[in-house]
This record gives sequence, structure tokens and C-alpha cells, in this order.
Amino acid sequence: MIVRNFRAIKEPVHIDLNDIVILVGGNNSGKSTILKAYEYAVNSEKLTVDDFPDCNIDINNLPEVEIFIEVDKDTAPKIDLWCEKISDETYLVKEKWTWLNTKDKPERVGFLVAEDRWATKDDKPRMPWATDNVASARRPKPHRVSTFDSPEIQSDAIKELVNTVLEEKIKSFKPTKQEDDFPTLVGKFENLKQEFTEISKTEVKEISNEITEIVKKIIPNHEFLFSIDDALKDDPFQIFDPKDIEIRFGEGEKLFPIINHGSGARRTILWAVLKKLAEMGYEAKNGKKKLEKITSADSHLLLIDEPEISLHPKAIREACNVLYSLPENDLWQVMITTHSPNFIDLSKDHTTIVRVEKQNDFKIETTTLYSADEIKFTDDEKDNLKLLNLIDPHVMEFFFGGRVLLVEGDTEYNAFNFIKDNESKNGNNTFDDLLVIRARGKVQVSSLMKILNHFKKDYFVLHDTDSKKTLKKQTKQEPDGRKYIEMKEIANPAWTNNDKILNNMTEYSKVFASLINFEVANFDENLTSGKPSNAIEKLKTKGNYASIKSVLEGILNDNLIHDRFKKWTTIDELSEFVDSYEKLEIK
Repeated sequence: MIVRNFRAIKEPVHIDLNDIVILVGGNNSGKSTILKAYEYAVNSEKLTVDDFPDCNIDINNLPEVEIFIEVDKDTAPKIDLWCEKISDETYLVKEKWTWLNTKDKPERVGFLVAEDRWATKDDKPRMPWATDNVASARRPKPHRVSTFDSPEIQSDAIKELVNTVLEEKIKSFKPTKQEDDFPTLVGKFENLKQEFTEISKTEVKEISNEITEIVKKIIPNHEFLFSIDDALKDDPFQIFDPKDIEIRFGEGEKLFPIINHGSGARRTILWAVLKKLAEMGYEAKNGKKKLEKITSADSHLLLIDEPEISLHPKAIREACNVLYSLPENDLWQVMITTHSPNFIDLSKDHTTIVRVEKQNDFKIETTTLYSADEIKFTDDEKDNLKLLNLIDPHVMEFFFGGRVLLVEGDTEYNAFNFIKDNESKNGNNTFDDLLVIRARGKVQVSSLMKILNHFKKDYFVLHDTDSKKTLKKQTKQEPDGRKYIEMKEIANPAWTNNDKILNNMTEYSKVFASLINFEVANFDENLTSGKPSNAIEKLKTKGNYASIKSVLEGILNDNLIHDRFKKWTTIDELSEFVDSYEKLEIK
């Protein structure tokens, strides 16, 4: 998707669409605008003057949205005109929407592949597919969940969406006995009403159960209840009053109206209802018509602003799992904006992460930071990333910007952050934009380097060299049957993992190693426990503080001179550096 001249977006911004698209960036950087751009284009909605750049309609800078759609032979428009071949089975079709004013819907045109240009008014045809209705069925249908709607708006939206399903059911309802047409059945309306009511109650119960199954994954032990019992009317000519349809949510027997619940619960229920309705064949609409029957859409696009808002940390993780699972049935794509690293799961396939930034001149730029389809993780690497996400969900903060220093363990992570915070308190802003990422192991260091290389942005690494050899306990047995423990020297597996770091070095990485480990390099101690707290205690002395601060500055300025730390690019360099360990006296 390409967006230009839409609200705050002036210069073209490019978004790589995928099964899962995560938009990250600072507040007011344009993330929500991108969601709206897709929704307004695909729905061919009119704009207000506020949607034009600088709130001014300039014919030379009109709002435009381009969307590239992948189709197969069955859904493709005229192939020789509109289709760029991707494979023997798939094609790429490009469409562009342009808003000329606030009175009319946007003009839609297609890209003429053979002529390498967009169609004009003089071209016949000038757009793929015969009509807008046919074209809309070829694209994922957008379903948007806003961020800061009031409780009343959110609860009314849920109620109206579900109510309208019943209204649609009434319009399409046919009695089992069709002896007469509807006008002649006025006298028998009570029987007709009863038959419809029984069918509706069954469907209502099924809808409630299925929405509950979605929501309880995020808010455990809670139930969604949609009931028409209190809405049934005595008047034989009125089936139910929509205002009295009951929608409740809660735990056990304590079910309360939707409006009584917090924003996190309401928003979760809202997108769960949207998901269910779309799978039933309905699309949420703006304006008077709240719902529209989807005739032949093959897929849907869920657009959510900051799904983490008002959710408990555990609920955030579960919401992430549910959202990432939506595309598994080939019906859904998901595009979200977020400020939470919890919503980034690099172990999932077909995921794209895009950073949206507003520059000093107010120019908005997008950068594709990560594409799972381009970074090929092994199964072991995926498992490691899943585990790392569970242990430390904030490890993915590097997607949100700043200078990145990737470290192996807890000690250096705590030590460098201690220095960063202390310097900031004393008015030194040198480290304010520094993000220290803790990999929690050398194998994870190499996996995260693979991701950071994809950014094409400089970053720093500090890891332990480890020793070349280590001792392994072996149980031995004397001839008389007595057992004893023998220590045998073997190659250290941790040392061999340095090769994995070497294999992921690029022009973007500056890799430094602590001699053996951070504790040995700084304090001549090889601790097995209490490392982080021990390091902080030692940092409270001026000598140690100044020394480790100089190490941090040397890494970030790429001018580190220290006999216990080494910038390296070959294993031979690292090996020679570690050999000096034999000359040290370690406590």
C-alpha cells in the first residue's frame, strides 16, 4: 500500500502488507492515519476538508492511496491489461484511489501493466473488474476498531452490530410452511413470530458461545451473553424491540451490561464480535447503515489501534496470540498500531513490522524493519525466540527506535542501565536514546543480530568470549565397585557459539567481547550467582563506575581501548585475546 497527501502524510509512504502487519512509532507519527487510509480507500468513502493536506484542497496534491492485490486466475481481471505475473498461479493487480473534492467518492483507476502507466479518463476500461462491487470482493474487507471511543459508543457499537444481524435475519426469514405469501399471513403472524423466535434463540445462543470462546482466551472464565428474551413484545405485529436486546459480560452468574466493563474488555469484545460477524458474512459500516451483507469476499482485514490499551499484561499476551492466530484460516489479515513490544512475535510466519516516523520537517516516513518472509529462522531459532519472548517480552523494544546495544547477560544489562539512569539524573543526556537489549544467552545474541541486520541500521554487540575449554563431571567406578567423580577437560560449547555470532556480522554490526565474561573483565571475579546485584554494588565505587562508563562510551563511539574488552571480526583474533586469560589471576 502507498499513501500520499492524506491528512498528515504528504510524501508517499510505503507499507508492505502481510498476514500480520505491526505499525510501530512515536505518538502522533501517522500510524492511525495509515489504517484510516486503507479503510477509506477500500470502502470508497468521502473525505472532509480535514482529510486533505493542511486542510486545503490542492488539485496538485490530492489524497491518493495505492493498493496492490494478489489474485489467482479465478479472481483476476483481464490478465493482459491489469495483471503482473508473480507465478504461474498468481498475479499482482494495482489500484489507485484519488479524492478530487469532498463531495464525491474517490476515483478508482487501475495500472495498465503492458503500458507501464496508470489508466486515465480516456481509457476504456480504466479500472480492473467490471464494477466496484466486484472489485471490492477481491480485496480484504476492512473492519476497524478505534482506540478512544467512549464507553457509550463502544457498547452501542457492539449492541447495534449484533442487533442488525437479527434485523437481517427477519428480512430474509421464510416460514417452513409457504402456503401463502407474506401479506396474506397477517392473521397468522403469531405463529410466524413464534417460529422465527425459536430459530433466533438457537442462533443467538450459538453466536454467544462462539464469541465467548474468542474473548475468554484473553479474559479467562468470562462469558459473553446475547439474549432476546427481554426484547420480545406482546404485540403480535412486533417481534422484538432492539433497544431491549440484552448484551452482558462477566464471570459465572455475575453478568453485567457491556457499558459497565472497562475499556480493555469492551474493545476486546468489539473486535471479537467483528470477527464473528465477518465470518457470518456481514461487514460493519459507518453511517446509518450499520451492517452490510458481504456477498463474495474471500478475506477480511482487521484494523486495530493499540490493542494493548487497558489490558492486563497477561491479557496482552493472550490478545497477541489470538490476533496472530486469525490468519491461520486464510480468512483474515491483521494490521495494528502498537506501543507495546508484547505485540511483536518474531516466531510467527508472514509477519511484517513497519516503523512510522515523523521527521523534523514533519515529513512522515515508513521503514520496513522486519519481514518474516525474508528472514529465514530455523525451527531452533524460532523456539529460542518464543522462549525469550516469554521470559522478557520487552526484548523487542529495539523495533521502537533509538541506538541499540545488544548484550548477553543480566550483569552488563543492569550495569549499563544503572549508568544511563544515573548520568541522566545528573544532566548528562549522552545515553538518553540508548536501548540496552538483554539477549539472555549467546545463541540468542546471534538470532537477534540476524533481526537487527534486517534494519540496515548500525548497532552494537557486547558478548562473553567464554573459555575454550571447560571441565565436565564424569562418574567413574573402581574395580571394587566404588564410584567417584572425575573432572575431565572438554571443548566448551559456549566457545563454539562464537562462530554463530561471526556468521551474523555485517557492515551494520560492531561486535565487542568481554574477556571470558563481564565479571572477569571488570572485577577479576568469575561469579556463578548474584552477578547483577554484585555488579551494582561495585558500581557504587567511583573507580569501578568510571571504568565501566568508559567501556560503555568506548563501545558506542567505536573507539574502545581496554585490555579486557576486544572488538573482533575473526575467530583467530578472539582466540588470541582469550589466550591472555592464562596470565590473569582470577579470585
